[in-house]
Amino acid sequence: MRIALFTDTYLPDINGVVSSVELLRKKLEERGHEVYVVSTYPGIFKVKKEGRIIRLPGLELKSLYGYKAASPGHLLMLEELRELQLDLIHVHTEFGVGIFASMAAHLLHIPLVRTYHTTYEDYTHYVTPIESETFEQIARNVIIKLSKSIGEDCIRLISPSRKTADMLKGYGVKTPIDIIPTGVELQRFRPTEGDAQLRQQVRQQIGIREEEKMLLFVGRIAEEKSIDLLIDTAAEMVQQQLPVRLVIVGGGPQLEELQQKAQELALQEKVSFLGKKPFDEVPAFYKAADAFVSASTSETQGMTYVEALATGLPVLARYDEVLEDLVSEGENGYFFRDQDELAQKVKALLQLDERSLQQMKEKALATAQEYDADSFGEKVEKLYLQAIEDYHASYTITKISLKNDYVALKLHKGENEEETLLVSLDTFYEEGLRKDQRLPEAAYQELKRKEAFAKAYRACLRKIASHDRTVQQIRTFLKEEGELEPQEQEAVIQKLQERGILNDRTYVLNKMDSFRTSLLSKKQFERKLRTEGIGQELIEELLQADPDDEKVRARIQAEKIQNTIHNKSLAVKKKMIVQKLITKGFDADTAQEALRDLDFSQEEFSENENLSREAAKAAKRLERKYSGTDLRNRVYHALASKGYKTEAIYAALNEMEWKS
Repeated sequence: MRIALFTDTYLPDINGVVSSVELLRKKLEERGHEVYVVSTYPGIFKVKKEGRIIRLPGLELKSLYGYKAASPGHLLMLEELRELQLDLIHVHTEFGVGIFASMAAHLLHIPLVRTYHTTYEDYTHYVTPIESETFEQIARNVIIKLSKSIGEDCIRLISPSRKTADMLKGYGVKTPIDIIPTGVELQRFRPTEGDAQLRQQVRQQIGIREEEKMLLFVGRIAEEKSIDLLIDTAAEMVQQQLPVRLVIVGGGPQLEELQQKAQELALQEKVSFLGKKPFDEVPAFYKAADAFVSASTSETQGMTYVEALATGLPVLARYDEVLEDLVSEGENGYFFRDQDELAQKVKALLQLDERSLQQMKEKALATAQEYDADSFGEKVEKLYLQAIEDYHASYTITKISLKNDYVALKLHKGENEEETLLVSLDTFYEEGLRKDQRLPEAAYQELKRKEAFAKAYRACLRKIASHDRTVQQIRTFLKEEGELEPQEQEAVIQKLQERGILNDRTYVLNKMDSFRTSLLSKKQFERKLRTEGIGQELIEELLQADPDDEKVRARIQAEKIQNTIHNKSLAVKKKMIVQKLITKGFDADTAQEALRDLDFSQEEFSENENLSREAAKAAKRLERKYSGTDLRNRVYHALASKGYKTEAIYAALNEMEWKS
């Protein structure tokens, strides 16, 4: 396969995303694939190429630990990608380069796979202007919407952990999610015969005394990593006279702030900041350490923990669900929840004898083995093949049009297959359907099922509009149609009932009007109602009602008035019914109650058709005097004055053809 990996951060940067992308590149090439990496560099115009590494110009954002924001529009680069004849694009970022990747996949008709590396809810402090719960909540809501949208522009979505997958599903992401933890090149970290000498050299360079134990942190120096908790704990360990040195490897926006904090606490001899280190040098610091420590709760997987375990280091980790598969309490490390508990766990680690430490080391090595890089490459390769198959079996929404209270989706599959699906407005908005969206086979089948529901519901509306029906009659009708499962048939009935379209009580009241003018006996009338599915209890209750009751008479009058009003919007029609009832002597409360008892299903069914007809008439009448935007506005006001809703008017106007 010919594959392009898109990422906003790449070597020589050092972070979890870079490690994942670089490892994936190497493993895919080892498996015989041709892999390109598309990333960024601090620049403005020129695209740089280094073999199969392509770097787009971007602006460096120092507050985001050197993140480089590239423009999503690179039209010339798009043509070069076309010439590469890629089989698949795998994007590892949601912004600059990631947006370009999404555009390229769409325009070049290439399947897009996405890995969700970052839990952005833990990074709102970079965008909120002040410390405020309100701003935090707004930022989180934006992140949820963003995550949902970017999670659904791909054919498959990779999550490095169950925690992240559950989070994405909670956001409402419908794309198939595959949980594939990033692998680690274990051989880079495994203990070797030369480790003792290497350990001594590194510790001497740092200035660690022989009796001190080295606690290592590797990662970004940023707020979401909670490194301040580690420094506060170091101060506490000094007070307890524990022989421990905290060594921090990495760079980031909080580095100077934390260095100042350590200085203020007089920890220059107990906390060492080594800054960012080259990729190849990082294993040496693990091998020089006695334990790995991190207070971060923003990990999607925790690759530095895996690297530490692969070196045989015990891990001291702040509790996070994502780490449950990595850290076994007392076996290969310890969990802590706050500063005091971390100090206690460090003390417990220092008190272990050599035999216990060796057992912990062996358990750490065994745990890391599950994250072997070769397995990672094999799993991603398998996912790519499935993604390509899914892509070519998927459907594309090429056109969306409103049909009364339903939406028609025109779908294309391949070059020639075409069909139209009908979905309800509720489904359209709940599923976030949009033009040019690709639907995998599973999503297509789900929409087909919902289409059957929508068609059955519409058939019921037509049946009820032509003649009043009981619940039992509609149930029989749905059963005879045979398109839906029994539980779906009941769901249609429930929807009709919730909207007041299907109501046995109203049905009986309507039939009672005809009964009073017919030659049927009461027994005959009861028998007829029972054969139509009406329960005996409801029949007896309503037949005992006084036929001369004010409310009954008002309802009878309301129905007669309803049948005399034509070519009006539903809102105007309801208003006219109430006004005419009041002129006939009924009080306002009785008139409103009579209105609520009326069946407006037919009017609701034809509301959009009436609106379209009225819009066309208004446009024809007004175009003699007005044109362009002025004409459109005049037509809008004419329709609004007739009681039509704003949303419906805009929908009708958008479907009309206007003279330029």
